[in-house]
Amino acid sequence: MPAKKREISLLPKEKEGLPGTIEKATDWLINIGRWVIVFTELIVILSFLSRFWLDQRVADLYDQTEQKATIIEASADFEKEFRSLNQRLSQIETLQNQNQDQGKTLENIIAILPQEIRLKSIKINNDRRQVEFIILSPKESTFIALFQNLILTPFFSEVEIAKVSTQTLGSETELSIKAKLAQK
Repeated sequence: MPAKKREISLLPKEKEGLPGTIEKATDWLINIGRWVIVFTELIVILSFLSRFWLDQRVADLYDQTEQKATIIEASADFEKEFRSLNQRLSQIETLQNQNQDQGKTLENIIAILPQEIRLKSIKINNDRRQVEFIILSPKESTFIALFQNLILTPFFSEVEIAKVSTQTLGSETELSIKAKLAQK
């Protein structure tokens, strides 16, 4: 019989038993470790490259913020002027409303005055809801008509005679009257 040919193998023979299992586990851990290192390096490289992109975004955001701050600073004077004008308009509106109320008060006072009476002065205080007026009349009968009108009108809640005096040698009588406006 011919002699058996021996096969030549360059691969190491597998060991069986505990030393073979340890070598297989070590080989497996080394391969897994290589892959972990490769993925870790890949993540590091990606984060390093993304840093450039993020730096560019931060720079753009800073520029945009600076531009908006400049716009806000430029419009600050306009806003101050606008608020000032708005406040003035509200004050003017309040004064106009007060003037309308004073105009109505004046119309009501003139409506109750007899024709012979002359107004010397009038003060209307809407805040305290008071009216003070000084009248002149040559006759006492006109005062009686005035007092009847003041008592009958629902426009005043309280009427007070503050001062009575005569002028020009008793030919004219000056009467100062304070009245409280009735609630609306």
